[in-house]
Amino acid sequence: MTSTTAPAAGSLRGYFALEARRAPRRTSLAAAIAGALVVLGSHALLVRMPSQIVRFFEQAFRVEGMAAVLLLNDLLAVYFVAYFVALAGLLGATVTAREEHRLEILLAKPIRARVLLAARTAPSLLAGAGAGAAVAACAALAVAPYIEAGDMISVAGALGGGLFLVALALALLSALLPLLVRMRDSFHALLVASVAWLAPLMPTAAFMYRPDAFEAREGARSAVVLASLLWNDASAAWLGPAALAIAVPLAILSITAAGVLLERTDAR
Repeated sequence: MTSTTAPAAGSLRGYFALEARRAPRRTSLAAAIAGALVVLGSHALLVRMPSQIVRFFEQAFRVEGMAAVLLLNDLLAVYFVAYFVALAGLLGATVTAREEHRLEILLAKPIRARVLLAARTAPSLLAGAGAGAAVAACAALAVAPYIEAGDMISVAGALGGGLFLVALALALLSALLPLLVRMRDSFHALLVASVAWLAPLMPTAAFMYRPDAFEAREGARSAVVLASLLWNDASAAWLGPAALAIAVPLAILSITAAGVLLERTDAR
């Protein structure tokens, strides 16, 4: 049974600091480095591709210039790193802990479940956001030498687009958190989370093969197709940081809701 005794503020700060030290910092750093290497590697590969392949990407996503083609691939790397670095920590703090029967031991501590959950999940979300932001910055810097006068993208827009996808990753994981605290199988949780990661990319895949399906829905096309971050470069420059700022309080609300749900359910 979970104790509801309220510990002192100093004890709470110490507990949060202890959990923060256990955050997946090495994983985050390794993922950021790997993401940066993927960005640089894809640039080295794509610039050596035949011009027909580059033209195919330009026509498929209605972009122009080598810089835009490179950035499309970079944005996927940013989204992947931010999402799965944070997801690994969240699974360890919730589903895996339940599978290994550690969750009931953790809930036996003289601390409310919502506080415990916040202390264990917030560092994972921050680690994912940090790794994703680092790859986004690397992508913006790496694409800069390929930007020519009159190109449709800029360094600021490239960075903003990357930060927008970091915010999207945080929003998706925050929405999944109340479900994760109820799940008891890591494989099923990973499968559900992977489907959630893939879902925002499906309209982009559909646009690639059936652009005519979006012709009468210009507003919807701009809202759901990944390439719209390049089409609206000036907006992406400020939209990314704004979305990231909005994602933070949404994550806090989701952690609180998941904590309340955890308090009301049996941890075993």
